[in-house]
Amino acid sequence: MVYAIGDNVGDYQVVGQLGAGGMGVVYKVRNVLTDRVEAMKVLLPNLEAAPDLAERFSREIKVHASLAHPNIAALHTAVRVHGQLLMIMEWVEGVTLRDRLKHGPIEVREGVHYCCQVLSALSYAHQRGIVHRDIKPANIMIGPEKQVKVMDFGIAAVKGASHLTLTGMALGSLHYMSPEQVKSAPADARSDLYSVGVTLYEMMTGRCPIEGDSEYAIMTAHVSLAPPPPDAVNPRLPAALSSMILRALEKRPEDRFQTAADFRSALESIESQSHAVTRTSAPVAAIGAAWDAGALESAAKELAKYIGPLAKIIVQRAAKRVQTLRQLYDEIALEIPSAADRAKFLAKRP
Repeated sequence: MVYAIGDNVGDYQVVGQLGAGGMGVVYKVRNVLTDRVEAMKVLLPNLEAAPDLAERFSREIKVHASLAHPNIAALHTAVRVHGQLLMIMEWVEGVTLRDRLKHGPIEVREGVHYCCQVLSALSYAHQRGIVHRDIKPANIMIGPEKQVKVMDFGIAAVKGASHLTLTGMALGSLHYMSPEQVKSAPADARSDLYSVGVTLYEMMTGRCPIEGDSEYAIMTAHVSLAPPPPDAVNPRLPAALSSMILRALEKRPEDRFQTAADFRSALESIESQSHAVTRTSAPVAAIGAAWDAGALESAAKELAKYIGPLAKIIVQRAAKRVQTLRQLYDEIALEIPSAADRAKFLAKRP
């Protein structure tokens, strides 16, 4: 059933429609007993009789009921009204990240802040055997205080649960799907991290890393084409952040960050190091000026001990953005995954 503003559905009165997807409609409702504003999700009318979809909706309710995290929209209850199953959820005031991105790229520190909250939510879910499988800007809500809420666990995979398929329907959103999702291969927590990488790339550049003029072209690109580095699209991005995003977008899951906590820790170092980069010290060379070749070679040699031959490229990119040798070491240190190794590296900076 489709509801109109003012309709009463059990103890709820419809205030407005918040959104609609391929499976369901979400309404803004008011509980007439408590006067609390909430969100109500229902299956689309033409899908109510589909057994697989009804089972998936029921599973979504159970998955959501098992999650209690400040960065995940909360499930309040589930009810049946006239035989129809309804999800009653926390109403999140704010805008989706998709709507926010219509105004262009997001400033680095703000975007990293949003992404760290998403990764906090995913870390919590992954520890409970739940893979979201549909992380994208439309499923990320930003509140007035810049608090993020991850929404819509409708196609989540649960460890140990029976596998559900939807004939003729893609599990995920094409621009944000991991290569393994495109290939219909098993997708674990690292698949979500790929989708986070796509989302962060879009936040930082204003465009998706994987594009194409057809669904086939997009799917092929996810599987086989490397996207341009984010800092090639937006030269103002720190080289370290660009490298982190590219790591999240690796085609093979084993080449990505292995956990949401690892990814979040790397991003948090961007925030902490950004303060160090702003410290004043005697400049070695101005941005755009010629650096001392020996100083850059020495920095690359030290960095290579921790990340290998890519160190030289990382140092060259970072040198275009900073003004002092100390700032250079602070920035390239972000490429080192281990906090202990980063400390050893920074201990040798000039």
